[in-house]
Amino acid sequence: MKKNILLGSMLTASLLYAENSVYDLGRIEVVDSGVSENKTTTVIDAEAIKDTESRSIVEALQFVPGVTLEKTGRKNLTEVRIRGFEGRRVPIFIDGIPVYVPYNRETDLGNYTTNDVSEITVSKGYVSPMFGPNTMAGAINVVTKKPKKEFEGEIGVGAFNGNGHEEFLTLGTNQGTYYGLLSVSNYEKDYERMSKDFDSTGFGDTHWEDGGKRENSASKNLKVNLKAGYTPNDTDEYALNFIMQRAEKGSPHYAADLEAGSKGWRTRNWEWPQWDKTSLYFNSSTNFDKFTFKTKLFYDKFENELQAYDGHNRGYENTNEWFNSKYDDYSFGGSGQLDYRINDAQTLKTAYFQKHDHHKSIDGDSPDVNMESITRSLGLEHSWQITNRLKWVVGLSYDINDVEKAEYRDGDNVGNWGNHDTKIFSPQTALYFDINNDTTIYGAIARRSNLPSLSNRYSNSFGEDAPNPSLDAEIATTYELGLEHKIGYDHFLKTSVFKVITDDYIAGVDVDSANYSAFCTGDDCTQYQNIGQEEHTGFELSVESYWNDSFSTNISYTFIDSELKKAEDPNYKNITDVPEHSLSLRAKYSPIEKLAIVPSLHFETEKYFDVEDDYKTDSFVVMDFQTTYKMDNGIEVTGGVNNLFDKDYSYRLGYPEEGRNFFAKMRYKF
Repeated sequence: MKKNILLGSMLTASLLYAENSVYDLGRIEVVDSGVSENKTTTVIDAEAIKDTESRSIVEALQFVPGVTLEKTGRKNLTEVRIRGFEGRRVPIFIDGIPVYVPYNRETDLGNYTTNDVSEITVSKGYVSPMFGPNTMAGAINVVTKKPKKEFEGEIGVGAFNGNGHEEFLTLGTNQGTYYGLLSVSNYEKDYERMSKDFDSTGFGDTHWEDGGKRENSASKNLKVNLKAGYTPNDTDEYALNFIMQRAEKGSPHYAADLEAGSKGWRTRNWEWPQWDKTSLYFNSSTNFDKFTFKTKLFYDKFENELQAYDGHNRGYENTNEWFNSKYDDYSFGGSGQLDYRINDAQTLKTAYFQKHDHHKSIDGDSPDVNMESITRSLGLEHSWQITNRLKWVVGLSYDINDVEKAEYRDGDNVGNWGNHDTKIFSPQTALYFDINNDTTIYGAIARRSNLPSLSNRYSNSFGEDAPNPSLDAEIATTYELGLEHKIGYDHFLKTSVFKVITDDYIAGVDVDSANYSAFCTGDDCTQYQNIGQEEHTGFELSVESYWNDSFSTNISYTFIDSELKKAEDPNYKNITDVPEHSLSLRAKYSPIEKLAIVPSLHFETEKYFDVEDDYKTDSFVVMDFQTTYKMDNGIEVTGGVNNLFDKDYSYRLGYPEEGRNFFAKMRYKF
């Protein structure tokens, strides 16, 4: 009994520590003591991020059931999938502000560091309408830190393979009626080391990867976060945030069988000397007795430059493959939310969201191409605590997307596809029942949408894609049943079963380039189409256990059976990039109070690469290991190894991950 009380106290202290540094204005879901009131939402607190030494947001997310990592190959993007759905169907928010690229809704989560993050929420079955539109597969909200002390901070440095190094600094102050935060992080790496198991035999002369140091894998990332807040009383708060990211990266060359998957095998010598994001946003909360009014206003700018070369080491110039392409994109908008506390048991929330997206493509001597769209969403949510044990939530949203300008290049001229409007109504509901103090069962039904992006509709992809302006929105209906169960103070179990039925599923398919000669310059041509109905049926399980004072474990498992039904073409048969089984295991052992040893393991089964062809990635098991020691003077030292057994594996066919690599880090918190 004494052990159980101790472990319960340890857990509570950990949760309270994480809670104290959370920036409440950045939350969308209601979280209490590190646990979301929405049982279909998972919360990752700062302590869990630190335990796994997750440098980026994507590394922290890999331990969440239903979430798998995704690498997008030629663009060298690191994203995540939720229940098999790619990142463009899962919007990313920072403090409730959407931060995805306006043109294609992509977000390179590998560039978002975690030293200024207090918690990450992953919403799946029921997603609050307060998030806004395009939450078909879920939503991820990254909540930054808020200082609590008069003066606090953290400073750290790290080193790793590939001539890599990182530095980070966080300083904060809270003076009662106002607070401020400065967070800076810098990351640089010259190359990634490939596994010794990698074998380039048979790839042919057109492949430029021969193992050892991964070709074209250098990267840099500088991030600055400034926050200033004003709290005139106990209920009201106003804050201004500025986040600047300046990144550079290469695109490692394709390294697999030439025949594996249509145009995907092509070797490209691409680099991004500029991958820059700048965000300015304002959050506020004002209380009027039973009413609370919240605002989120934002301006988000994305600038990138792609330099493409033909020939190894930029050996020669060819007009089709040697070019510069620049994006000059920005978004602005905001939301207003009014919460009305009807009584102690009922709350009604209403919100209006509006986002203006602007995309400009700059391609050498060709004329600039501009695109503009406006997305609006009206949301309503009613929560009712019917009894002490029964809670019911109903959400409704009405989403509108207006494409106001969609230009394309026609030789030296610019054409316009015209306007396209999409309107979607999305209802959802969830019911939670506490069987007793330790067990909760819940169910959710949701109908949500994914509005086609500008890229889905109009992308030409340098002569490889055919536009499809009439593309319809995807509509997904999600069914989920779940259970949360606490066994004493030691074990916490959460499991759910789900089915997601998606109509008008969007996928890129091969089309005859002769039918799109104005856009497709080669033999291969792809077009985004609504290819039919897709079903994802699955099971999730997470178990967090505290076995004794010094040993704890975490298990996360996901099963997904994905199937394409009612396909428009009988050749469309595969759902791509969705593993049937994925498993993450993590343990933490502290033989003495100052020392923590954390091994972890990731397993993923094979997955299809192409809608029509049966090429697959290989299944893999990867193990990581780290240890941390806390000194008496407040300095903390961490060292470890990723991919301990030097496995040759990949998330995307032809783009192998890094082999065995070591890291060391030192931090001081005050």
